[in-house]
Amino acid sequence: MAHHPSHATLLACAAGTLPEPHRRVVAAHAARCPHCAAVLREADAMGAALMETLAPAAMAEGALQRTLARLDEPARPEPQPAPVSLDAMVEGRRWRPVAPGIAMMVLIRRDQSDSRLDLIRVAPGLALLEHGHDGQEMTCVMQGAFNDGLETYAEGDVAENDGSLEHQPRALPGPDCICLISTTGRLKPRSWLGRLIGPLLGM
Repeated sequence: MAHHPSHATLLACAAGTLPEPHRRVVAAHAARCPHCAAVLREADAMGAALMETLAPAAMAEGALQRTLARLDEPARPEPQPAPVSLDAMVEGRRWRPVAPGIAMMVLIRRDQSDSRLDLIRVAPGLALLEHGHDGQEMTCVMQGAFNDGLETYAEGDVAENDGSLEHQPRALPGPDCICLISTTGRLKPRSWLGRLIGPLLGM
């Protein structure tokens, strides 16, 4: 892998300040990248060490009694970790065709942070419409590869862009290019066709 999330993004992920869609992209990359997985573990350890240096906070009145009362409540199921493999992500879901050779799958609809998470599948040789962004976009290649006119991204690579970049990703020869994409804000298509279909896709 040649492209990784920025150090600032990894730290924000560990601190819990990234929107959930972006955190899922980092997790999908870290599942394939021992280096970034190690950075996340180190950041978690540093956060735990810093917590130990904080002065104790006074508990609210009745906190102990409420805690003891909850011991008799039925155990809640443990939250399941978000899937990071492509097979697990698509299980039980359907691809939605958006153009010949291009399909999308919504994983997380636009949330309170104005962020969303999608899978997109593009046949070899096809390109998405040229576009920019209102906010951050993160892409993890789950299968295949693409070139955005500046760099080539292969399986496991992460492309991290802000609103300053306009690009037109094109799938490279080989298997279909499938990417996990998180976006904050809206796309800014350059063409009239993109401006027409963007709202229809919720983009």
